[in-house]
Amino acid sequence: MPHDRRSERRQRVLKEGRVLLADKTFIECIVRDISPGGARVEFAGPVSLPREFRLHIVSADLTVPATFAWQRRLEAGIRFTGIGMVGEVDNTPMRILTTAV
Repeated sequence: MPHDRRSERRQRVLKEGRVLLADKTFIECIVRDISPGGARVEFAGPVSLPREFRLHIVSADLTVPATFAWQRRLEAGIRFTGIGMVGEVDNTPMRILTTAV
């Protein structure tokens, strides 16, 4: 993990998340740590993230636009690119993408 490049301190968390893709599919993940500028997420299996997507934090019903920053094995770093919205974003998936274990 690139600790030395962070401009903000991350808070350790363990929250259910979903990477929401443009085609109304999502990939389930665990949010492991978070800061105002980004987060580190972990997936159950290998995934290939697109450049832009939205991260939905289930317990907070919060959706934040994000971009891919880095990926190592089952973990990825993401940068938030806009303001998160609570309860106002249609997060209804048409299809869930599952990862191979």
